[in-house]
Amino acid sequence: MDMLTPTTPVGRGEFIAMQACMIALVAMSIDAVLPALGVISDDFALTDPNQRQWVIGTLFLGMTAGQYFYGPLTDRFGRRHVFFAGLALFLVGGAMAAMADSFESLMAGRLIQGIGVAGPRIVSQAMIRDRFSGVEMAKVSSLIMTVFIAVPVFAPSIGQVVLWFTDWRGIFWGLLVAGLTVGVWVGLRQPESLPAPRSLRLSSILSATWEVLSNRVALCCTVAVGCTFGTLVGFLMSSQQIYQETFGVGDAFALYFGLGALSVGVASFANSIWVERFGMRRTCLTALAFCTVWSALFAGLDHISGLSLWQFMVFVMPLFFCLGLCFGNLTAMAMEPMGHIAGTASAVIGTLSSLISVLGGGYIGGLYDGSLVGVLSGFSLGLLVALLFTLVSGVTAGQAMQKAIE
Repeated sequence: MDMLTPTTPVGRGEFIAMQACMIALVAMSIDAVLPALGVISDDFALTDPNQRQWVIGTLFLGMTAGQYFYGPLTDRFGRRHVFFAGLALFLVGGAMAAMADSFESLMAGRLIQGIGVAGPRIVSQAMIRDRFSGVEMAKVSSLIMTVFIAVPVFAPSIGQVVLWFTDWRGIFWGLLVAGLTVGVWVGLRQPESLPAPRSLRLSSILSATWEVLSNRVALCCTVAVGCTFGTLVGFLMSSQQIYQETFGVGDAFALYFGLGALSVGVASFANSIWVERFGMRRTCLTALAFCTVWSALFAGLDHISGLSLWQFMVFVMPLFFCLGLCFGNLTAMAMEPMGHIAGTASAVIGTLSSLISVLGGGYIGGLYDGSLVGVLSGFSLGLLVALLFTLVSGVTAGQAMQKAIE
């Protein structure tokens, strides 16, 4: 440990605030940029109006690639080293995006930014596990996730305010300042929390990957997570066009987007109560069945008469409330058979589900053509696939249990 590394652990409150800010870099990198997508499209004179969506999608691709390796790396080289390596990539990618003179260079910057920001996200989870356990870890994780969920409510408004005073590049410079601030805070205050370095073996990563792929319950739930989150990614990628071009809300985009994001936060709180009463699987099946039918219903309504803004908000808020019930539960269900390799399996499941969500979300976003029929139909199809895989995971789990009993 070098002389610049602090040795005294920070207080509980400061630790929670620090970890929340580390994870919030992810949400800020996505949601603060949303109001600028139309301006970016005009600035680079994009011929395909849906091409702007990949300002968001490319960041997700980078995060997908990065998170597969950060877990094993942080166990081998320490939390601080991997955090600063990821942060450095985040800052380099952000600077590239801010100075981009072409759409291709902007995409390259966003890809690097995504690979980088996955580092603080994974390191934060590891630091929490290092310091807390059991019920206390669950409480701290819940508090930090509350902040993470709250960020999308406010981040688009921050991006919109920046656009009032400067151009879209100012948002990326602002993300750089935020990243540097968090980096200085961690550097000055957070000691290394890894108890002892572990060996880095590629074979263990590949073995965990194969075990997830060969376990039907884990695989089915991972696909379900990807399809469910893909709906959210598809919405994120097309939301600026939907609100500002289809409904013409202008600068009020951030307000309407925030209302939808708020329902996910409410669902997170409700799930902590309902899951004890109804169980994870029943909660997910009910929510996914509702979302599938709900999306198909509103796709039909839009095809028949077109949706008004208030009708779309009536659609969005229950939809994302139900999706909020699924995210954590489906991930927990995927992890349930993987307890003996929890750390590596978490990285594998996260990577596979993220890859599915980016591909699915990109497809859904690409269906936007000025109307909502394609996007809402894509929601319904993706959620139907998630529902079917969740059902199959229950069947296979039941068969495995019966076989064990016999």
